[in-house]
Amino acid sequence: MTTSTAPRVEGRKLSLSHIGLSCFDLARMEDFYTRVLGMTVTDRGKVPGDQQLVFLTTDPAEHHQLVLASGRTDGKILEGPVLGGSWGAAIFQLTFRLADLATLRRIQQRLVAEGNTNFFPLNHGNSWSVYTRDPEGNALEFVVDSPWFIHQPFGEFLDLNLDDAEILRRTEEMCRATGDCQPFDEWRKKIAGQIADDQARLR
Repeated sequence: MTTSTAPRVEGRKLSLSHIGLSCFDLARMEDFYTRVLGMTVTDRGKVPGDQQLVFLTTDPAEHHQLVLASGRTDGKILEGPVLGGSWGAAIFQLTFRLADLATLRRIQQRLVAEGNTNFFPLNHGNSWSVYTRDPEGNALEFVVDSPWFIHQPFGEFLDLNLDDAEILRRTEEMCRATGDCQPFDEWRKKIAGQIADDQARLR
């Protein structure tokens, strides 16, 4: 299973580029996102006041998808399960799209090897997700698209010990039982038209 190709939106003027995280321990956060999750550092440097920035990406079309900044002063490192997001925190979640269920299992294994056993796996119907936290308590979601769309929010326990075929079978059965299931590619075509209409207001 791989991610479908989304339709191109003609006339799009605005898209989400990247997110930045302020960090208590910049080196520890850089180590986690590079060594554990495999992101690539594209740049780094200091700004006035001696604060530091680290730019990371997994897409050569994007100089950076994530910016790590030193000098975090507010908030606290949250712990405990991530029940679909970090409720009440300034950063609700950072979501990383993965190619397939095998990669999702591999990411979980890498996190376990780091001593992280705080996982909350969910089957959203239109995707399969594992939620956890980074070293500073920010909620992370690792997601693989499924072939179907159903309305969200929706979630049932995801058993990654099952093989891909059984997860696929159970997901389709679950989606069809909701009564609003449709192929994800059909939904993408519909929403592409809506996005084009919304973006036309920026012309």
